[in-house]
Amino acid sequence: MRAALVLALAACGSRPSPAPPVIGPPAAFEPTPAPDDVVVAQVNGHPVYGACVQGQAARGADRKAALDQCIDFELMAQAAQRFATNPDVIEATHTAMVSELVASDYEDAYTEPAQFGGNWQMFVGRNLFHVRHEEYRASSYVRVVVPDKATPAEDAAAHALADKLAARFADERGLVGPEMLAIAQPLAGNIKLAHEDVEPYRVGALDPGYAKALFAIPEIGRTAPDAVRTKWGWDVVAYTGDVPAADPSDAEVASALMPDVKRGFFTLWVERIRKQLGIHVELVPDNIAKLEGR
Repeated sequence: MRAALVLALAACGSRPSPAPPVIGPPAAFEPTPAPDDVVVAQVNGHPVYGACVQGQAARGADRKAALDQCIDFELMAQAAQRFATNPDVIEATHTAMVSELVASDYEDAYTEPAQFGGNWQMFVGRNLFHVRHEEYRASSYVRVVVPDKATPAEDAAAHALADKLAARFADERGLVGPEMLAIAQPLAGNIKLAHEDVEPYRVGALDPGYAKALFAIPEIGRTAPDAVRTKWGWDVVAYTGDVPAADPSDAEVASALMPDVKRGFFTLWVERIRKQLGIHVELVPDNIAKLEGR
């Protein structure tokens, strides 16, 4: 056998033109060469094209080795024809065809906002807050829980305990969430405190009292000076992280959100294909149900 084939060995001819949609595995076809390509060898009557040799040479093979590799590839391709009906080969062929369809007709074809029509604004609207937004703050709290039907005296007692905790935290710097409960719970005795690390939120997405206290804290790692009443109880609030406000240009928004829009638009694109090809999809519920136990 001639020089060993490299793993990245290209097809012997130029890239074939896209095949028309088919149901089932595609029929075998000869590669369609570029207009200026040349036949450099014949293997049992099947051509080997210069583009293959040039491709292998570009990967580091000398001219003779590149030609040998392309001839070997065509030889093996012919020997492999007997696997054309193998289920694994058919499945791999389908997968390769779908991958090429998505790459050429979707990923490469949809690159500008206008190509998505009115769907662009719809999908951007759903995701715009990720890239254009006001300030978000992360936080943590310890809470003296006040039940819904608590008496004024019970509420006052919870308030007093929360103020005691707030005073304890007043001189702390560099606080992170887990530290809060470890410091506060011993001071609360047998009263079980609630605690949570809260991901970044804007002002309008938080309890009003909680938000006012959080966004008044001057620096990360500190707490609000006073306990704040929320609908769940009396909270001592710590400011633990920040996502600064962002106001990118429309072009920057388009660049940042293109992947999100493509993910959202993909199902609509597939449905367009179904309609264009007149494909009817029919589910078999009884057989689908059988899969649940597997």
